[in-house]
Amino acid sequence: MSYKRENDLVSVVVTNYNNENYIGACLDSILNQSYKNIEIILVNDASTDKSINVINEWINNNENKINENFITVIDLPRNVGFSGAVTVGLFASKGEFIAFHDGDDVSHEKRIEEQVKYLKDNNNLNAVGCDYMVFSDENLEPVYRLNGITFGVDDIKDIYAKGGHCVCYGTLLFRGEVFDKVGGLSRNLNLVEDYEYITKLLPFGIDNMTHKLYYYRDHVNQRSKGLLDSTNKPKSEEDLKVLVVFDKFNIGGTETHALALVKGLIDSNINVIVASNDGPLKDEFKKLDCKIYNVDFPLTLVENEEEKLMYENKLKDIITIESVNIVHAHQSPSGSICIDVCNQLKIPCIFTIHGLYYQDIISDKLKLATEVISVSNPVYDWLLNYGITSTIVPNFIDFDTFSNTNKLQDIRKELNIKKDAFVALYCSRFAWGKTLVAENFIRVCRDIKRLEDVDIHALIIGDGPDIDKITQFCKRSNDILKNEYIHMIGPKTKLNDYYNSCDCVVGTGRVAIEAMAFNKPVIASGNLGYFGILKDENLEESWNTYFADHKFNKVNNASYLYKDLKYIIYNKNKFKSLSNTGNTWAKQKFDTKSNIKSIINIYQRAIDKSDYIY
Repeated sequence: MSYKRENDLVSVVVTNYNNENYIGACLDSILNQSYKNIEIILVNDASTDKSINVINEWINNNENKINENFITVIDLPRNVGFSGAVTVGLFASKGEFIAFHDGDDVSHEKRIEEQVKYLKDNNNLNAVGCDYMVFSDENLEPVYRLNGITFGVDDIKDIYAKGGHCVCYGTLLFRGEVFDKVGGLSRNLNLVEDYEYITKLLPFGIDNMTHKLYYYRDHVNQRSKGLLDSTNKPKSEEDLKVLVVFDKFNIGGTETHALALVKGLIDSNINVIVASNDGPLKDEFKKLDCKIYNVDFPLTLVENEEEKLMYENKLKDIITIESVNIVHAHQSPSGSICIDVCNQLKIPCIFTIHGLYYQDIISDKLKLATEVISVSNPVYDWLLNYGITSTIVPNFIDFDTFSNTNKLQDIRKELNIKKDAFVALYCSRFAWGKTLVAENFIRVCRDIKRLEDVDIHALIIGDGPDIDKITQFCKRSNDILKNEYIHMIGPKTKLNDYYNSCDCVVGTGRVAIEAMAFNKPVIASGNLGYFGILKDENLEESWNTYFADHKFNKVNNASYLYKDLKYIIYNKNKFKSLSNTGNTWAKQKFDTKSNIKSIINIYQRAIDKSDYIY
């Protein structure tokens, strides 16, 4: 801003388009506020009715009650739409506080006074809305209707994290310095600009007051009716054609999530196309009823313009040939290209963020995605720090597939492991902090065998850039033990028999969920740190760290793992009931069926942003 905001002044931003019958009542309600340090910024968005005449007449009739600075009328020469008009008003505001107000609604006389006091009493908050009542031309007496308004900063945040809506735009009052940081409304989100702006305010702290200080007018021409009547979208879920894109058919958490996503969408009768580069997991995708395009995506962001254009044209060809109407990306190199292509073709791009390692796109490119999905609470909070609001949909699995079915392979027999021996399993991609976890796991199993005289065998499954390092560490450990107790299995696409054959699983994220599906005790140790044994009383806490993969309460230290693994070995029977509880809890939170519904809802919400065409 080119000027300092005026202390205690409240700038009320009112937009008007063809509200000749209602704008006078709106202005009266602002004039009659008990809080008097107010300026009105009224933006007339090139109305085609007699609104501007009504506004000027109102000013003339009240000239004895107002000073020359009380109301500023900005009469736009052409219609710029709701978001453009609001943004014009925001830039004209001078107050320490800014209040929104729809031109067809009215406010309780105490609204501004109580909201200003609320923010002054709560320095940790920067925005506040309130509950409201509804009236109409036929019934001018306001009545209360259930409206979904939620109270409490954390509860509001949780609602938006799940893709919900619980703050009424017209009731908002916020500190002007917040606008100076986040700017105005996005103009490419027709009919949902106010929702998107509220999500911009979330990182600054937002709450609702329980007092009903706003009166919402229900009438046939109101702007929000357009959202309900929008037909610019596929007529049913079956009309969706989703292109799922990721870098390569590797064996890892992101790729296996994509596999579960594609299978879940197909089971829901959604048309799915997959684009990725050749890799070991491709055969599993071939078993699904979907078309696969091989695209040799790079493993880093493309900087060369010619190379970038080549990839863009490949994606455009797929989208055109398959009549794709929504793209779902998962990784930075391929996903960055998807965002650019979708914006060029005016189709929605959904981007799932699987961890805290998207620094290459989080500050700029990711903000251009239509919708962002986060797989955990820590990822959601991390994105908020960059001004990106997402919807939490966790990694999910088909619990009908991951269960204690009859073993197809006798893993113990193949590996010469006795039936009564204790088998611990570690499964992960060997990269970043998970390589350290793998080394700790091998070291602990080796030392328990040496020091506790326990017949323990370790199974290590996975792939990644550090696989040779882990393989050599297994060999050295077996040399110390003078026998093969540490079994380097390597990459596997099917883990059921290994889960069935083990007594305990050490892992994080998706592996922890799969282990609970098999009723196995889990020790959570992840990319960021150590959580420990999953128990009845800490299951929700473990989810809030994503099993130590996205947040942690301890650093990864072999001594913690030694203590916990030893405890499970000597209390093996105790963990049968605990693991059953874990299975029930995990199924409620991570089963495919409910989470696929959430993703389809996100697809439909993205399509409802009717700037996109099909």
